[in-house]
Amino acid sequence: MIVALGGLPFTGKSTLARALAEAIPGVLLDTAALRKVLFPTLVAVPPELNDWLYEGVLKAASWNLDTAPGTVIVLDGRPLTRHRDVLSLRRFASSLGHALHIVECVCPNEVASARSAAAGGPDLLPSAKDSGTDPIPEPKVVVDTCWPLEECVSAAVDAVSGFSRGGVESASSEPMHPT
Repeated sequence: MIVALGGLPFTGKSTLARALAEAIPGVLLDTAALRKVLFPTLVAVPPELNDWLYEGVLKAASWNLDTAPGTVIVLDGRPLTRHRDVLSLRRFASSLGHALHIVECVCPNEVASARSAAAGGPDLLPSAKDSGTDPIPEPKVVVDTCWPLEECVSAAVDAVSGFSRGGVESASSEPMHPT
């Protein structure tokens, strides 16, 4: 099974991916972490380098799934806000014969901007409508990352488990809130 995290910048994708990989448990494949190891002095990342790193992460996913059946891969590498990226990832998972579950992280723009500022990022982040992004297509699980991390992880694990058991046909695009 492949679980891919998506969403706009600073919506909590990496934080949720790390916690989700630990909770499932799964193998976390993180493009940003790979970039930091391979290119520690690089400040600006050209798009072609991002693409190259993501291809490497997908090759690592394929290897892990081939050599350890039953492995769960948690991907943190693309925002998945371009329709073509989602279609490509779905084709990749299908070619390996593995289910793909997309977890979209969302939060209010003010929260994302505050997270960005705390990380030393830009003060103003583009909103979905201003950033030229596509909505992540269904099926997906949407998690509001304003909730405590443990509750976000629980909601994502429950939804992904429902998919893998066949108990959920399509996840709601409404943000999941703990009950």
